[in-house]
Amino acid sequence: MRIWFNHWFSTAYHLIGLMRGESAEYEFIGSATNSNMAYLKACNERYTEPENVSESEYVDFCVEFCRVHKIDVFVPRRNLVAVAENIERFDGTGTKVLVSRNSKMLRTLDSKTKTYEFFSKKIPEIVPKTLTAHSAAEFEDAYSELKSNCGRVCYKLETDEGARSFRVIDENVDKLSALLNAPGMKVSYETAVKIMRQYDFETPVLLMPYLSGGEISSDCLRTARGDIILPRFKNGRYSNVKFDGEIMKLCQRILDEIKLETPLNIQLKFENGRPYLLEINPRMSGGLQLSCASTGINIPQIALNRLLGNELPWEYPKGNIPTVVNLETPLVLGEHQ
Repeated sequence: MRIWFNHWFSTAYHLIGLMRGESAEYEFIGSATNSNMAYLKACNERYTEPENVSESEYVDFCVEFCRVHKIDVFVPRRNLVAVAENIERFDGTGTKVLVSRNSKMLRTLDSKTKTYEFFSKKIPEIVPKTLTAHSAAEFEDAYSELKSNCGRVCYKLETDEGARSFRVIDENVDKLSALLNAPGMKVSYETAVKIMRQYDFETPVLLMPYLSGGEISSDCLRTARGDIILPRFKNGRYSNVKFDGEIMKLCQRILDEIKLETPLNIQLKFENGRPYLLEINPRMSGGLQLSCASTGINIPQIALNRLLGNELPWEYPKGNIPTVVNLETPLVLGEHQ
């Protein structure tokens, strides 16, 4: 069984380990534009991907890669939506793809604006106030409107992954009081405006109130035995999976609305005791291994077997659920390139 991970983030190293388990039947193939990605270390074969190509060109590359390398299972991350929209082409190569065939919903979730528009009609109480800016002037107007009704405003690109563009506008970041505080993702309003006046807005910018409460990252998978929902309450490096009744019901409502049959991650954040939707990632999350370690439920392995037509047994743990911590550790990648 040859399983291909394309240009994933480094923590896919753990996802491959979970998917492999004790089986000697699986061979993992990894590819990336960066030959030093950590997850490649967990792969039996490693390849370089093309850079600076269009979605259609990349899909062509993926289809040919599956044909040439005799890939049985493709686990996509890069250009996931475009892969889903062309899934029949992978059927033609005999490759099963761990992605939902509901590509229309995937396109919706790929846009934060469209995601909020969808849930505004379905579960409006979880949608925070948001404004989309298509120019620097709209950005400034949106900030003024939001700032009049909230403490702090944050922004990010309308299409983003891994919170790369996420920033919190904080007027204290340039003051003496910030001397001993790490700035993190904070910027002053003046800096934000300066950046926006240089930006082309090819991808619009989404602004919303900064939600100051705790964050929940729920790792989910629909199965024939019922839906797996693992709400991971995050506290820095530490995480606790808690089967909180209200959060479980909310995640179930979300799953029922989007109807995706592959692993996904629902991100929620609290403000004044209320949970709001941040985003939904229709793939295995970067912290999924923490949820699996805490509960003993191996979502990557269950998902792989479901794709192959096998339903593995699973059950929620009984008793206390241990806290897990994300610990960085050295990993020797090989000689310097």
